[in-house]
Amino acid sequence: MIKLELDAEDYSLQRSLEPSFISSLYERRHPTAWTKIAGKLGGRLKIEQHGSKIVASCSVKLNENELRRIVLLETGLWHENPMKELVKVSRGFREILEELAITYPGVRIPIAPHDSEYVFLAVLLSKRADYDIVRRWCRKIWEIYDGDLTRMAEASERELERITRSYQLFEATGILREILQRSSNIERWLIDALSRPPEIARITLLSIRGIGPKLADSIILSTCDALHFAPCDIHLAKFIERTGLIQEFHLPVKSLCIRYSCSEDASRRYGIPLCPRSETCLRAIISSRLARLAGWFQTLVYLHGRKFCKTLNPACDICPLRRSCRR
Repeated sequence: MIKLELDAEDYSLQRSLEPSFISSLYERRHPTAWTKIAGKLGGRLKIEQHGSKIVASCSVKLNENELRRIVLLETGLWHENPMKELVKVSRGFREILEELAITYPGVRIPIAPHDSEYVFLAVLLSKRADYDIVRRWCRKIWEIYDGDLTRMAEASERELERITRSYQLFEATGILREILQRSSNIERWLIDALSRPPEIARITLLSIRGIGPKLADSIILSTCDALHFAPCDIHLAKFIERTGLIQEFHLPVKSLCIRYSCSEDASRRYGIPLCPRSETCLRAIISSRLARLAGWFQTLVYLHGRKFCKTLNPACDICPLRRSCRR
């Protein structure tokens, strides 16, 4: 048994891990203790929070530096406290971010580049599905396939129905089968795609039928150092509308995202033409204004949407951000 203790000032394990796709690899024993059940060190790693300390224990012999690397990445402690960067944000966004950060303190962005195949599948299953249900599906999948996406792609419909009959699973396996037609090994294809710069990796993922901008951004935000990525969905759009942060915008469109870049910097760096709708695209605006706080902002909005700012029947009367809302 090896134990590791990390400083975790102004950090919440629960608020960071719970909304992350990395949580599909964990089982929560109680709000301050999570046990990894799949992926690297699955069944061997336990992470707990005790006040301002994170304590990780691993039941397999492992180099301490490697354990530290994995724990830092999967807790989100690999990057600095986002609050330190708020001074760089323009006033309108800064005020909303401050209110969100006060309401949901200690949030960071966990990533698991070493478990990309598991994260990839969890994201695919999340399409129009409640994430609590996705986690339940994932537990069954890990028990049967243990991250072997190629074997899962080759499974029969009857075998898949042992997990769920929900269409999300069959759409996900359809995506896996398309990748399998391009490569004899899905995991190798995925690792190769995600080893490229995030903007290039995004276009590679979008080349697969069934993967749109939100899924591609979610995969990259959860597996790469790409904090400027902000998965955009109807919930984020509704929050932006209600607060009036951006007056006119549209959601990302796959037919444009697969051909163009959102930013002038990425356009120059990678030779991808600048999107003709970048000035009105929600993703482009958020990435431009918030830079490496974009993914953090999206996560805070997700937490707020689950608790207060729901698409239907929002709890406006008790919302802590009601003074900043136009609704």
